[in-house]
Amino acid sequence: MPTTRLLNDVAPFVPEHGGTVGIPTLVPRLTLWTSTRITSPTPAVFEPMFYTVLRGTKVLIMGANRFELTAGACAVSSFGLPYSHQLTGAKPNLPYVGVSLHLDADILTRVMLDMPKHEDRWTCAVAAGDLDGPAGDAFARLVGLLKAPADIGALAPHYEFEFYYRLLQSQMGDTLRQVNQRNGRFQQLKSAADWLASNHSEPVNIPELAASSHMSITSFHRHFKEVTGFSPLAFQRHIRLLEARKLLASGSTNVSRVAYEVGYKSPSQFSREYKSMFGSAPVVDLQ
Repeated sequence: MPTTRLLNDVAPFVPEHGGTVGIPTLVPRLTLWTSTRITSPTPAVFEPMFYTVLRGTKVLIMGANRFELTAGACAVSSFGLPYSHQLTGAKPNLPYVGVSLHLDADILTRVMLDMPKHEDRWTCAVAAGDLDGPAGDAFARLVGLLKAPADIGALAPHYEFEFYYRLLQSQMGDTLRQVNQRNGRFQQLKSAADWLASNHSEPVNIPELAASSHMSITSFHRHFKEVTGFSPLAFQRHIRLLEARKLLASGSTNVSRVAYEVGYKSPSQFSREYKSMFGSAPVVDLQ
């Protein structure tokens, strides 16, 4: 397992002091995450990405799905999912360290075209595994370019291509292949999730969503939750509240106006659900 090698490669970029930070690197789409303290559950959206923990523990909760990632564990997501994340293993003298790589769909497509075809499968949109074997070695080579910035332009595209290739061969391959899956039940469910995210302020008509996915209402509910971890309404509610938090932080001056803008008909219900999700009333986040 290349965890020790990776820690050594990123060590020069880990701040000795400070809170929780994400540090962009010179390697495209590669971000270093570090924290000197544990955190409370923090809602966000897990974009299509690969994430690995190098030191400490990170807990990911996506609806009914819970992943506890310790050093050497990793996760991959095939499309954006609302989730909460919490660091439970971080100390001032021993900071938490993680690394993420946002997936490039174009590169992934080229890799898949060069591989033997696989039957499309639909599975949960997030999968966890261990950073070992060929995939771990390939990722270590990509991250190792941080020590040789002059080589990044020439070698990073090749190392990233190799990493995708090895990741597709791993136990997380089925989930990763869904980034470009064009047919089948998974794509229908992804389309429904994308609609809910893009139309978070609109009322949800479950029978219409189910029909557009070519499923019965019961089947749609069951399969949607299997893939995303959420019921359709809970999925949309999380997206609504995340958008509301952005609006509040961007200079909005009225909680009720934000509530209506993201699709709530009742400001009091909005305030209750906001506090339940974020731990404080929306007025606290007004800027």
